[in-house]
Amino acid sequence: MGKVNANVDDSIVPFSVADMEFKNLPQITEALKTYIDSTIFGYTEATQEYYNAVCNWMKKRHDWNVEKEWITEFSGVIPALHIIIRALTEEEDNVLLMTPVYYPFYTAIKLNNRKIIKSELVLCKDHHEIDFEDFERKAKLQNTKLFILFNSHNPVGRVWNKEELEKMGKICIDNNVIVVSDEIHFDLIMPGYKHNVFANISKEFSDHSVTCTAPSKTFNLAGIQLSNMIASNKKIRDRIRVERRKSIGNLD
Repeated sequence: MGKVNANVDDSIVPFSVADMEFKNLPQITEALKTYIDSTIFGYTEATQEYYNAVCNWMKKRHDWNVEKEWITEFSGVIPALHIIIRALTEEEDNVLLMTPVYYPFYTAIKLNNRKIIKSELVLCKDHHEIDFEDFERKAKLQNTKLFILFNSHNPVGRVWNKEELEKMGKICIDNNVIVVSDEIHFDLIMPGYKHNVFANISKEFSDHSVTCTAPSKTFNLAGIQLSNMIASNKKIRDRIRVERRKSIGNLD
């Protein structure tokens, strides 16, 4: 298994970012070998087969009907997040987070000259809960334009239930705050819990949000550098694609 630091002894188990200690599924390894043996390493783009795989997975695993046109590919969720922030907000706008949260979220906001607005999660014995009064107060601030939702939440481990997501979504819609839902962990849910895709709760939620997914956590594929941004709202989607072209070249 590859390492960021090759000098670390094999007996050391790293508790780092999605660095799993088990091998990939043999089906994945064999498929990659077949691909390498049968292709050239030139410029490529997503195929219809790829879009079918994404759409079929969302339907089969999450009962979510995703259309091909909604999908925009990126090299990872965090690079996508930087582009989404630039596309959907202006400098000095507020971006709302429920904290504590995965540290690159702070970085993506700061590096793009936006303001971090924190709504702290409340520790209740063995789990965290949302302070909805504080969340709504922060969403109502004049310059709050974006809410980045970790669904499920990293690092507190909460799987948000449908009622919590509905309450968050209604507050954001009422205050014209677009929701960016990072659902990269949505396949890794413990027994007894159910993941609810934010955009799949209602058409209104879908039209008011962007969903970020990737195979990296589910299949231990972080090194593949692949993620999907899914947005049913064409105006939102087009703004993000324009910013992507400005950032990394004309891919559309």
